[in-house]
Amino acid sequence: MSSSNFGVWRPIAENVEYNALESNSNAVMAVADTVRTTLGPKGLDKLLIDQAMNRHVSNDGVTILLSLKAIHPVARMIVEIAERQEQLVGDGTTTAVVMSAEMIKEGKRLIRELGVHPTKVVEGIENGVRHACHLLEGEAKLISINDVELEQVVRTSLASKLDGARLAELVITALRMVGENAKYNGEYDFNKSIMVIRKTSMEDQIVNGIVLERKRLDPELPLEVNGARILLTKLDLKPVKEAWIKENKNYQEILLMENDRMSKSREIVDSMVKTGANVVLIASPEVDQAVEDMLVARGVFAARVATEEIDHLIRYTGAKPVRVSEDLKKPDILGKADRIREDEDNGLIYLEGGIGRNMVTIIVSGTTKETSLERWRATIDGVNAAEAALNKGVVPGGGAAELHIIDKVKGLKLKGLEQVGLEVVTSALESIMRQILTNAGFNGLEKVMMAKVSPSGYGIDINSGDPVDMWKMGVVDPLLVKTMALNAAGEIAKSVLRIDRNLAAEDLSQQALSETKR
Repeated sequence: MSSSNFGVWRPIAENVEYNALESNSNAVMAVADTVRTTLGPKGLDKLLIDQAMNRHVSNDGVTILLSLKAIHPVARMIVEIAERQEQLVGDGTTTAVVMSAEMIKEGKRLIRELGVHPTKVVEGIENGVRHACHLLEGEAKLISINDVELEQVVRTSLASKLDGARLAELVITALRMVGENAKYNGEYDFNKSIMVIRKTSMEDQIVNGIVLERKRLDPELPLEVNGARILLTKLDLKPVKEAWIKENKNYQEILLMENDRMSKSREIVDSMVKTGANVVLIASPEVDQAVEDMLVARGVFAARVATEEIDHLIRYTGAKPVRVSEDLKKPDILGKADRIREDEDNGLIYLEGGIGRNMVTIIVSGTTKETSLERWRATIDGVNAAEAALNKGVVPGGGAAELHIIDKVKGLKLKGLEQVGLEVVTSALESIMRQILTNAGFNGLEKVMMAKVSPSGYGIDINSGDPVDMWKMGVVDPLLVKTMALNAAGEIAKSVLRIDRNLAAEDLSQQALSETKR
C-alpha cells in the first residue's frame, strides 16, 4: 500500500518504549472506572447530563458508555464491544468492561515488569478464555420456562435497576403468558413475542395482544372494530404526487391529473374494501387525502404502522402484506383479530385476540420521561436475560461461577511463556466478585479469599458478608451472558496488548507542504 494514497503515518507518542501500551491501558481503565461502581445489586448510579442540560440517572452500563463520547480510539473500542454485547445478549456490558480492564492491567504488568512478549501473553489469553468458557458450560444447568430459576434470573438481572422488583414481576408474567409459543427453530426469541413500550401517562400493565403507539388516520374513523379483518398494506397510496400537479402550468392538464388522482384513489380503496377488510393498517410512506376521505366514507378503521411493527402484526394476525395492486386479488391475505380499538386519551391502538402466534405487550410507566426510559431499558434487559437463560442454561451468579473455575484454568498446560497468559484470564475471572463486593461496601479482596475456600457454587451474601450457596439463594445468571462477556473482554485485551505504537495519519496537504520545504 503506497503512502501516497494514505498520507504519512507518524507516532502519536515517541521515544518511550511502552508509551502506546501505557496510553491505551489508561484509556481502558478510565472507561472501566466510569462504570465499575454500577456493578451488582448495590451498584451506584450515574447522573448523565447532555449538552442541552437534560438530566438522566442510570446504572445501565451501555447507556453510560454511549454517553461518554469517547475520543481515545481504544476507549471507543471498549464502547463498541459493550454495544455489541448489548445487541447480542442484552446484558453483561459492565461485566465485559470490568474484565477487559483487569486483563489489560495484568497483561501490561507481564509485558512491562517481566518482559514477556505480547504475543505470548495474547496466546495465553486466547487459550485461557476458550478453556474458561468450556468450564462454565460444564457448570451450567438447563432450565424450562416454568422453573423457579427463570424467575431468579430475571430478579438477579433487575436487582440493581430502578423499581427492579416491580419490573421483574412484569417480565416474569409476560414470559409465562407467551410460554412455548415464543420458540422459533427450537430456541426462544422473545423479541418476536414480547413488545415493550413506555407511557408516562399510564400505570404499568401487561396486555395480551399488540399495543401500538399510534392513532387512527382520521378522528372520524370508527373508534373500535370487533371481528377485525385486517389488511396490511405497503401500497403506494399517493398515486399522483402533488408536486407533479404544482409543477404543471396548463390548466387542462392540471384538471386531468386531478381527475386521475381521484380515479386512482377510488380504485385503490374499492380494491381494498373488496377484499372484505374492515381494518387497514398502512405501512406506506404517503397517504393521499382522497384515499383517507374515502376510507372514512366507507367506515373502515385505518391507521399507520411503522416498518418495524409489520413483522409483529404478521405473526399475530396472520396477515400477508400487500405490496402491489395484484396482491389484493390473492386469497387469504387478510389477518384476523377479535378486536381493534384506540385509546384516544393515551394515543394507543390495542389489537387483541389475533389468530396467529400469541403476543404480549408490556407497558412501563415513569414519573418523568427519564425514569420511564430507564425502566423501559431495564425491562428489555430482563426479557433478554430470560431468553439467554432458557436457550443456554444458567450458572451461579454474583461472580461465583467465574471464581470457582480459576484453579481449573490455572491447571491448563500450555507451552513456554504462554502459560503466564493464563494469569491474565484468572485475574479477570476473580475481578467480578471482587467488584460486586466492593460496591456492596466490603473489602472485596478479603471476601473473595473467603469465597475461594468455600464449595463450588458458593459466593458471598452482599448483605451479611457470609459465604452462601448461590443456587440456594436464587442468585443465578445466564451462561450466555458470562461467556459472551468473557469472549468480549478477551477480544479487547488481545487487541490492546498487541499494539506497540499508536500512529496518526498526516493530512496529505501537510505531507505535500513538508516535502516542498525539503
